[in-house]
Amino acid sequence: MVQQLCLWKWFTVGMALAAVLAQALAQNDEDCKLARTGPPATIVPIDEESRNGTILVDNMLIKGTAGGPDPTIELSLKDNVDYWVILDPIKQTLYLNSTGRVLDRDPPMSIQSIVVQVQCVNKKVGTIINHEVRIVVRDRNDNSPQFQQQHYHVAVNELTPVGTTIFTGFSGNNGAIDIDDGPNGQIEYVIQYNPNDKTSNRTFDIPLTLSGAVVLRERLNYEEKTRYFVIVQANDRAQNLNERRTSTTTLTVDVLDGDDLGPMFLPCVLVNNTRDCRPLTYQASLPELTDPQEETKVKCRSSITTVYIEVLPPNNQSPPRFPQLMYSLEVSEAMRIGAVLLNLQAFDREGDPIQYLIQNGDPQQVFNLSQSSGLLALGKPLDRESTDRYILIVTASDGRPDGLFWMCSLMFERLLLEEGQDPPKDPGWDYAKPF
Repeated sequence: MVQQLCLWKWFTVGMALAAVLAQALAQNDEDCKLARTGPPATIVPIDEESRNGTILVDNMLIKGTAGGPDPTIELSLKDNVDYWVILDPIKQTLYLNSTGRVLDRDPPMSIQSIVVQVQCVNKKVGTIINHEVRIVVRDRNDNSPQFQQQHYHVAVNELTPVGTTIFTGFSGNNGAIDIDDGPNGQIEYVIQYNPNDKTSNRTFDIPLTLSGAVVLRERLNYEEKTRYFVIVQANDRAQNLNERRTSTTTLTVDVLDGDDLGPMFLPCVLVNNTRDCRPLTYQASLPELTDPQEETKVKCRSSITTVYIEVLPPNNQSPPRFPQLMYSLEVSEAMRIGAVLLNLQAFDREGDPIQYLIQNGDPQQVFNLSQSSGLLALGKPLDRESTDRYILIVTASDGRPDGLFWMCSLMFERLLLEEGQDPPKDPGWDYAKPF
Protein backbone atom coordinates (compact mmCIF):
# COMPACT_ATOMS: atom_id res chain seq x y z
CA MET A 1 0.00 0.00 0.00
CA VAL A 2 2.80 2.37 0.90
CA GLN A 3 4.56 1.48 -2.32
CA GLN A 4 1.47 2.35 -4.36
CA LEU A 5 1.17 5.71 -2.62
CA CYS A 6 4.79 6.53 -3.44
CA LEU A 7 4.31 5.61 -7.06
CA TRP A 8 1.23 7.77 -7.29
CA LYS A 9 3.09 10.68 -5.73
CA TRP A 10 5.94 10.47 -8.24
CA PHE A 11 3.48 10.14 -11.09
CA THR A 12 1.71 13.33 -9.98
CA VAL A 13 5.00 15.23 -9.70
CA GLY A 14 6.03 14.04 -13.18
CA MET A 15 2.78 15.15 -14.70
CA ALA A 16 3.15 18.60 -13.13
CA LEU A 17 6.71 18.96 -14.43
CA ALA A 18 5.60 17.86 -17.90
CA ALA A 19 2.82 20.46 -17.88
CA VAL A 20 5.25 23.21 -16.85
CA LEU A 21 7.74 22.12 -19.54
CA ALA A 22 5.01 22.00 -22.22
CA GLN A 23 3.82 25.46 -21.21
CA ALA A 24 7.36 26.82 -21.42
CA LEU A 25 7.91 25.23 -24.83
CA ALA A 26 4.58 26.59 -26.07
CA GLN A 27 5.50 30.08 -24.81
CA ASN A 28 8.90 29.94 -26.51
CA ASP A 29 7.24 28.84 -29.76
CA GLU A 30 5.16 32.10 -29.79
CA ASP A 31 8.26 34.28 -29.74
CA CYS A 32 9.02 36.17 -33.01
CA LYS A 33 5.36 36.21 -33.99
CA LEU A 34 3.38 39.47 -34.25
CA ALA A 35 1.38 40.48 -31.21
CA ARG A 36 -1.27 42.10 -33.40
CA THR A 37 -3.93 41.07 -35.85
CA GLY A 38 -4.28 42.14 -39.44
CA PRO A 39 -2.04 41.81 -42.54
CA PRO A 40 1.43 40.35 -41.99
CA ALA A 41 3.23 43.32 -43.59
CA THR A 42 3.63 46.59 -41.75
CA ILE A 43 2.75 49.56 -44.03
CA VAL A 44 3.54 53.13 -42.96
CA PRO A 45 3.51 56.49 -44.84
CA ILE A 46 6.13 59.23 -44.67
CA ASP A 47 6.46 62.60 -46.43
CA GLU A 48 9.31 63.13 -48.84
CA GLU A 49 12.10 65.37 -47.53
CA SER A 50 11.36 64.22 -43.96
CA ARG A 51 14.21 65.03 -41.59
CA ASN A 52 16.83 62.52 -40.56
CA GLY A 53 15.80 60.37 -37.55
CA THR A 54 12.06 60.54 -38.24
CA ILE A 55 10.28 57.58 -36.59
CA LEU A 56 8.98 55.20 -39.23
CA VAL A 57 7.57 52.46 -36.92
CA ASP A 58 7.26 53.17 -33.20
CA ASN A 59 6.93 49.50 -32.20
CA MET A 60 7.02 46.41 -34.43
CA LEU A 61 4.87 44.49 -31.85
CA ILE A 62 6.96 41.30 -32.19
CA LYS A 63 6.55 38.81 -29.32
CA GLY A 64 9.63 38.16 -27.22
CA THR A 65 12.36 40.14 -25.49
CA ALA A 66 15.38 41.36 -27.41
CA GLY A 67 17.22 42.94 -24.46
CA GLY A 68 17.95 42.29 -20.82
CA PRO A 69 19.97 39.51 -19.16
CA ASP A 70 17.95 36.66 -20.72
CA PRO A 71 16.79 37.73 -24.27
CA THR A 72 14.43 35.36 -26.03
CA ILE A 73 14.66 36.88 -29.55
CA GLU A 74 17.27 38.57 -31.73
CA LEU A 75 16.23 41.29 -34.26
CA SER A 76 18.11 42.59 -37.34
CA LEU A 77 17.40 44.29 -40.70
CA LYS A 78 17.58 42.54 -44.06
CA ASP A 79 17.27 43.93 -47.64
CA ASN A 80 17.96 47.43 -46.35
CA VAL A 81 18.92 48.92 -49.74
CA ASP A 82 20.96 52.16 -49.44
CA TYR A 83 20.52 51.92 -45.63
CA TRP A 84 17.49 54.19 -45.49
CA VAL A 85 16.27 52.49 -42.26
CA ILE A 86 17.84 52.15 -38.78
CA LEU A 87 16.55 49.55 -36.24
CA ASP A 88 16.55 49.84 -32.46
CA PRO A 89 16.11 46.12 -31.53
CA ILE A 90 15.41 46.78 -27.84
CA LYS A 91 12.51 49.18 -28.52
CA GLN A 92 11.61 47.47 -31.82
CA THR A 93 11.60 50.99 -33.41
CA LEU A 94 12.52 51.91 -37.00
CA TYR A 95 14.02 55.33 -37.90
CA LEU A 96 14.71 57.16 -41.18
CA ASN A 97 18.40 57.44 -42.07
CA SER A 98 18.82 60.43 -44.44
CA THR A 99 22.19 61.68 -43.22
CA GLY A 100 23.84 63.74 -45.98
CA ARG A 101 20.98 63.25 -48.45
CA VAL A 102 17.28 63.98 -49.02
CA LEU A 103 14.44 61.50 -49.36
CA ASP A 104 13.02 62.79 -52.66
CA ARG A 105 10.01 61.31 -54.43
CA ASP A 106 10.52 63.52 -57.52
CA PRO A 107 12.98 62.94 -60.37
CA PRO A 108 15.84 62.20 -60.57
CA MET A 109 15.74 60.10 -57.35
CA SER A 110 12.05 59.10 -57.71
CA ILE A 111 11.90 57.17 -54.43
CA GLN A 112 8.25 56.18 -54.05
CA SER A 113 8.62 53.42 -51.45
CA ILE A 114 11.19 51.63 -49.27
CA VAL A 115 10.83 47.93 -48.37
CA VAL A 116 12.91 46.20 -45.64
CA GLN A 117 12.71 42.91 -43.74
CA VAL A 118 12.93 42.74 -39.92
CA GLN A 119 14.41 39.31 -39.20
CA CYS A 120 13.56 37.71 -35.85
CA VAL A 121 15.51 34.71 -34.49
CA ASN A 122 13.87 32.67 -31.69
CA LYS A 123 16.82 32.02 -29.39
CA LYS A 124 15.04 29.19 -27.51
CA VAL A 125 13.95 27.02 -30.42
CA GLY A 126 16.08 28.45 -33.25
CA THR A 127 13.24 29.39 -35.64
CA ILE A 128 13.46 32.48 -37.91
CA ILE A 129 10.60 34.74 -39.04
CA ASN A 130 10.95 37.71 -41.44
CA HIS A 131 8.50 40.61 -41.06
CA GLU A 132 8.12 42.93 -44.10
CA VAL A 133 7.95 46.70 -43.55
CA ARG A 134 6.78 48.81 -46.51
CA ILE A 135 7.38 52.58 -46.23
CA VAL A 136 5.30 54.62 -48.69
CA VAL A 137 6.84 58.01 -49.59
CA ARG A 138 4.15 60.67 -49.96
CA ASP A 139 4.49 63.59 -52.40
CA ARG A 140 4.90 67.15 -51.15
CA ASN A 141 4.16 70.16 -53.32
CA ASP A 142 7.80 71.29 -53.43
CA ASN A 143 8.11 72.09 -57.17
CA SER A 144 6.68 74.97 -59.19
CA PRO A 145 5.39 74.67 -62.78
CA GLN A 146 8.09 75.40 -65.36
CA PHE A 147 7.29 76.76 -68.84
CA GLN A 148 9.24 74.99 -71.59
CA GLN A 149 9.82 78.21 -73.56
CA GLN A 150 10.88 81.65 -72.37
CA HIS A 151 8.44 83.43 -74.65
CA TYR A 152 5.41 82.48 -76.74
CA HIS A 153 4.17 84.25 -79.86
CA VAL A 154 1.19 84.19 -82.20
CA ALA A 155 0.00 86.40 -85.10
CA VAL A 156 -3.75 87.03 -85.50
CA ASN A 157 -5.60 88.79 -88.33
CA GLU A 158 -7.67 91.73 -87.12
CA LEU A 159 -10.73 90.28 -88.89
CA THR A 160 -10.67 87.12 -86.71
CA PRO A 161 -14.16 86.61 -85.20
CA VAL A 162 -14.66 86.97 -81.45
CA GLY A 163 -14.73 83.54 -79.80
CA THR A 164 -12.02 82.06 -82.05
CA THR A 165 -9.24 80.04 -80.45
CA ILE A 166 -6.09 81.91 -81.48
CA PHE A 167 -3.38 79.97 -79.56
CA THR A 168 -2.99 76.33 -78.46
CA GLY A 169 0.76 76.39 -77.81
CA PHE A 170 0.45 75.40 -74.13
CA SER A 171 -0.88 71.92 -74.93
CA GLY A 172 1.20 68.76 -74.39
CA ASN A 173 4.78 69.34 -73.30
CA ASN A 174 5.01 72.78 -74.92
CA GLY A 175 3.47 74.59 -71.96
CA ALA A 176 4.29 74.28 -68.26
CA ILE A 177 5.44 71.04 -66.58
CA ASP A 178 5.36 70.21 -62.85
CA ILE A 179 7.29 67.12 -61.72
CA ASP A 180 5.21 66.72 -58.55
CA ASP A 181 2.71 63.86 -58.38
CA GLY A 182 -1.09 63.85 -58.46
CA PRO A 183 -2.88 67.20 -58.08
CA ASN A 184 0.43 68.76 -57.06
CA GLY A 185 1.63 68.17 -60.62
CA GLN A 186 -1.54 69.05 -62.54
CA ILE A 187 -1.42 72.40 -64.36
CA GLU A 188 -4.11 74.97 -65.05
CA TYR A 189 -3.70 78.30 -66.88
CA VAL A 190 -5.19 81.75 -66.25
CA ILE A 191 -4.56 85.20 -67.74
CA GLN A 192 -3.30 87.82 -65.30
CA TYR A 193 -3.69 91.59 -65.42
CA ASN A 194 -0.75 93.28 -67.11
CA PRO A 195 -0.26 96.85 -65.79
CA ASN A 196 1.91 97.61 -68.82
CA ASP A 197 -0.77 96.42 -71.26
CA LYS A 198 -4.07 97.09 -69.52
CA THR A 199 -6.35 95.81 -72.30
CA SER A 200 -4.69 92.42 -72.81
CA ASN A 201 -6.55 90.50 -70.09
CA ARG A 202 -9.97 91.64 -71.31
CA THR A 203 -9.16 91.10 -75.00
CA PHE A 204 -8.15 87.44 -74.49
CA ASP A 205 -9.32 84.64 -72.21
CA ILE A 206 -8.61 81.01 -71.30
CA PRO A 207 -12.08 79.51 -70.68
CA LEU A 208 -10.79 75.92 -70.35
CA THR A 209 -8.03 76.31 -67.78
CA LEU A 210 -6.67 72.77 -68.09
CA SER A 211 -6.11 73.03 -71.86
CA GLY A 212 -4.60 76.52 -71.82
CA ALA A 213 -6.17 77.44 -75.20
CA VAL A 214 -6.35 81.22 -75.63
CA VAL A 215 -9.61 82.61 -77.05
CA LEU A 216 -10.34 86.06 -78.53
CA ARG A 217 -12.89 87.95 -76.41
CA GLU A 218 -12.96 91.38 -78.09
CA ARG A 219 -12.63 92.52 -81.69
CA LEU A 220 -9.11 93.47 -82.82
CA ASN A 221 -8.29 96.70 -84.65
CA TYR A 222 -4.93 96.94 -86.40
CA GLU A 223 -5.31 100.70 -86.82
CA GLU A 224 -5.62 101.14 -83.02
CA LYS A 225 -3.27 98.47 -81.59
CA THR A 226 -0.82 96.15 -83.33
CA ARG A 227 0.65 94.16 -80.42
CA TYR A 228 -0.52 92.73 -77.09
CA PHE A 229 1.54 91.33 -74.22
CA VAL A 230 -0.58 88.72 -72.42
CA ILE A 231 0.66 87.47 -69.03
CA VAL A 232 -0.27 83.80 -68.61
CA GLN A 233 0.03 82.17 -65.18
CA ALA A 234 0.42 78.41 -64.66
CA ASN A 235 -0.42 77.02 -61.23
CA ASP A 236 -0.63 73.52 -59.83
CA ARG A 237 -3.79 72.13 -58.20
CA ALA A 238 -2.64 71.34 -54.66
CA GLN A 239 -5.61 70.68 -52.38
CA ASN A 240 -4.51 73.38 -49.96
CA LEU A 241 -4.93 76.66 -51.85
CA ASN A 242 -2.26 78.31 -49.72
CA GLU A 243 0.31 75.72 -50.86
CA ARG A 244 -0.27 76.11 -54.60
CA ARG A 245 2.81 77.14 -56.60
CA THR A 246 2.80 79.28 -59.75
CA SER A 247 4.94 80.65 -62.57
CA THR A 248 4.23 83.09 -65.41
CA THR A 249 5.17 83.68 -69.03
CA THR A 250 4.35 86.27 -71.69
CA LEU A 251 2.36 85.51 -74.83
CA THR A 252 3.02 88.15 -77.50
CA VAL A 253 0.08 88.61 -79.88
CA ASP A 254 0.80 90.50 -83.10
CA VAL A 255 -2.24 91.87 -84.93
CA LEU A 256 -2.13 91.51 -88.71
CA ASP A 257 -3.75 94.09 -90.94
CA GLY A 258 -6.97 92.95 -92.61
CA ASP A 259 -8.87 94.36 -95.57
CA ASP A 260 -11.46 96.23 -93.48
CA LEU A 261 -11.08 99.79 -94.75
CA GLY A 262 -12.45 101.17 -97.99
CA PRO A 263 -10.98 104.00 -100.07
CA MET A 264 -11.34 107.51 -98.72
CA PHE A 265 -11.16 111.02 -100.12
CA LEU A 266 -8.75 113.33 -98.35
CA PRO A 267 -8.85 115.22 -96.15
CA CYS A 268 -10.88 112.71 -94.12
CA VAL A 269 -13.10 114.00 -91.32
CA LEU A 270 -14.49 111.05 -89.34
CA VAL A 271 -18.16 110.71 -88.51
CA ASN A 272 -18.69 110.54 -84.75
CA ASN A 273 -18.03 107.08 -83.25
CA THR A 274 -17.25 105.58 -86.66
CA ARG A 275 -14.33 105.11 -89.01
CA ASP A 276 -16.23 106.57 -91.98
CA CYS A 277 -15.27 109.87 -93.62
CA ARG A 278 -17.73 112.72 -94.02
CA PRO A 279 -18.80 113.37 -97.65
CA LEU A 280 -16.56 115.83 -99.46
CA THR A 281 -17.21 118.17 -102.37
CA TYR A 282 -14.37 119.20 -104.67
CA GLN A 283 -14.77 122.52 -106.51
CA ALA A 284 -12.71 124.28 -109.21
CA SER A 285 -13.20 127.62 -111.01
CA LEU A 286 -12.21 128.74 -114.51
CA PRO A 287 -12.50 132.17 -116.10
CA GLU A 288 -15.29 132.57 -118.59
CA LEU A 289 -14.44 132.03 -122.31
CA THR A 290 -11.19 130.26 -121.48
CA ASP A 291 -9.70 128.51 -124.51
CA PRO A 292 -9.03 124.86 -123.58
CA GLN A 293 -6.10 124.78 -125.96
CA GLU A 294 -4.36 127.61 -124.18
CA GLU A 295 -3.35 125.56 -121.15
CA THR A 296 -0.56 127.90 -120.25
CA LYS A 297 -3.06 130.67 -119.65
CA VAL A 298 -4.98 128.59 -117.05
CA LYS A 299 -3.48 128.36 -113.58
CA CYS A 300 -5.64 125.07 -111.95
CA ARG A 301 -2.87 123.09 -110.22
CA SER A 302 -2.34 119.29 -110.70
CA SER A 303 -0.92 116.19 -108.93
CA ILE A 304 0.08 112.75 -110.12
CA THR A 305 -1.07 109.40 -108.86
CA THR A 306 -0.91 105.82 -110.12
CA VAL A 307 -3.96 103.77 -111.07
CA TYR A 308 -3.57 99.99 -111.38
CA ILE A 309 -5.99 98.36 -113.79
CA GLU A 310 -6.36 94.58 -113.86
CA VAL A 311 -7.61 93.18 -117.17
CA LEU A 312 -9.51 89.90 -116.78
CA PRO A 313 -9.78 87.30 -119.58
CA PRO A 314 -13.11 86.92 -121.40
CA ASN A 315 -14.17 83.90 -119.34
CA ASN A 316 -13.78 85.99 -116.15
CA GLN A 317 -10.97 83.86 -114.79
CA SER A 318 -9.08 85.65 -112.04
CA PRO A 319 -6.02 84.72 -109.99
CA PRO A 320 -6.28 83.60 -106.36
CA ARG A 321 -5.78 86.37 -103.86
CA PHE A 322 -4.27 86.47 -100.39
CA PRO A 323 -5.94 88.61 -97.69
CA GLN A 324 -2.71 90.64 -97.62
CA LEU A 325 0.49 90.62 -99.64
CA MET A 326 2.96 91.18 -96.81
CA TYR A 327 3.23 89.05 -93.71
CA SER A 328 5.72 89.78 -90.93
CA LEU A 329 6.31 87.26 -88.16
CA GLU A 330 8.73 87.12 -85.24
CA VAL A 331 9.75 83.59 -84.20
CA SER A 332 12.21 82.33 -81.60
CA GLU A 333 15.05 80.15 -82.84
CA ALA A 334 14.07 77.68 -80.08
CA MET A 335 10.78 76.82 -81.82
CA ARG A 336 10.33 73.09 -82.29
CA ILE A 337 10.39 71.41 -85.71
CA GLY A 338 6.90 70.88 -87.13
CA ALA A 339 5.37 73.93 -85.44
CA VAL A 340 2.83 75.71 -87.66
CA LEU A 341 3.93 79.31 -88.33
CA LEU A 342 1.17 80.69 -90.53
CA ASN A 343 -1.98 79.68 -92.38
CA LEU A 344 -1.67 81.21 -95.86
CA GLN A 345 -5.29 81.06 -97.01
CA ALA A 346 -5.87 82.45 -100.52
CA PHE A 347 -9.31 83.06 -102.04
CA ASP A 348 -10.45 82.13 -105.56
CA ARG A 349 -13.56 83.65 -107.11
CA GLU A 350 -14.36 80.59 -109.20
CA GLY A 351 -13.91 78.24 -106.25
CA ASP A 352 -11.13 76.24 -107.95
CA PRO A 353 -8.72 74.19 -105.80
CA ILE A 354 -5.67 76.26 -104.88
CA GLN A 355 -2.09 74.99 -104.92
CA TYR A 356 0.59 76.68 -102.82
CA LEU A 357 4.32 76.78 -103.56
CA ILE A 358 7.41 78.48 -102.12
CA GLN A 359 8.74 80.15 -105.25
CA ASN A 360 11.93 81.65 -103.82
CA GLY A 361 13.80 82.48 -100.63
CA ASP A 362 14.22 79.03 -99.07
CA PRO A 363 17.13 77.20 -100.79
CA GLN A 364 17.91 75.16 -97.65
CA GLN A 365 14.26 74.04 -97.33
CA VAL A 366 13.98 75.32 -93.77
CA PHE A 367 10.21 75.65 -94.15
CA ASN A 368 7.51 73.19 -95.18
CA LEU A 369 4.47 74.50 -97.09
CA SER A 370 1.44 72.27 -97.60
CA GLN A 371 0.49 72.45 -101.28
CA SER A 372 -3.18 71.90 -100.56
CA SER A 373 -3.87 73.70 -97.26
CA GLY A 374 -1.36 76.56 -97.27
CA LEU A 375 -0.09 75.73 -93.77
CA LEU A 376 3.51 76.93 -93.38
CA ALA A 377 5.51 74.93 -90.81
CA LEU A 378 9.10 74.76 -89.57
CA GLY A 379 11.03 71.96 -91.27
CA LYS A 380 14.53 72.43 -89.86
CA PRO A 381 16.03 74.03 -86.72
CA LEU A 382 16.55 77.79 -86.82
CA ASP A 383 19.94 79.35 -86.07
CA ARG A 384 19.90 83.10 -85.64
CA GLU A 385 23.69 83.32 -85.77
CA SER A 386 23.76 81.94 -89.31
CA THR A 387 20.52 83.45 -90.68
CA ASP A 388 18.38 86.03 -88.90
CA ARG A 389 15.90 86.84 -91.68
CA TYR A 390 14.04 84.95 -94.35
CA ILE A 391 12.13 86.56 -97.21
CA LEU A 392 9.96 84.03 -98.97
CA ILE A 393 8.01 84.40 -102.20
CA VAL A 394 4.92 82.22 -101.96
CA THR A 395 2.54 81.68 -104.89
CA ALA A 396 -1.01 80.44 -105.07
CA SER A 397 -2.29 79.08 -108.37
CA ASP A 398 -5.51 77.62 -109.69
CA GLY A 399 -4.99 74.90 -112.31
CA ARG A 400 -7.26 75.04 -115.35
CA PRO A 401 -7.99 72.12 -117.72
CA ASP A 402 -6.90 74.25 -120.68
CA GLY A 403 -3.44 74.69 -119.16
CA LEU A 404 -3.82 78.30 -117.93
CA PHE A 405 -2.32 79.04 -114.54
CA TRP A 406 -2.94 82.28 -112.68
CA MET A 407 -0.80 83.15 -109.73
CA CYS A 408 -0.40 85.98 -107.31
CA SER A 409 2.78 86.70 -105.41
CA LEU A 410 3.07 86.88 -101.62
CA MET A 411 6.00 88.32 -99.75
CA PHE A 412 6.41 86.58 -96.38
CA GLU A 413 9.13 88.11 -94.27
CA ARG A 414 10.26 86.11 -91.23
CA LEU A 415 12.49 87.91 -88.76
CA LEU A 416 14.28 86.48 -85.75
CA LEU A 417 14.42 89.76 -83.79
CA GLU A 418 15.98 90.72 -80.51
CA GLU A 419 13.52 90.99 -77.64
CA GLY A 420 11.64 94.26 -77.63
CA GLN A 421 11.99 95.12 -81.33
CA ASP A 422 8.91 95.63 -83.50
CA PRO A 423 8.39 93.73 -86.76
CA PRO A 424 8.89 95.72 -90.01
CA LYS A 425 6.01 97.87 -91.19
CA ASP A 426 3.74 96.75 -94.00
CA PRO A 427 5.02 98.41 -97.21
CA GLY A 428 1.43 99.07 -98.24
CA TRP A 429 1.04 96.75 -101.23
CA ASP A 430 -2.63 96.55 -102.18
CA TYR A 431 -2.80 94.59 -105.41
CA ALA A 432 -2.07 91.12 -106.75
CA LYS A 433 0.38 90.85 -109.58
CA PRO A 434 -0.06 87.83 -111.93
CA PHE A 435 3.02 85.95 -113.08
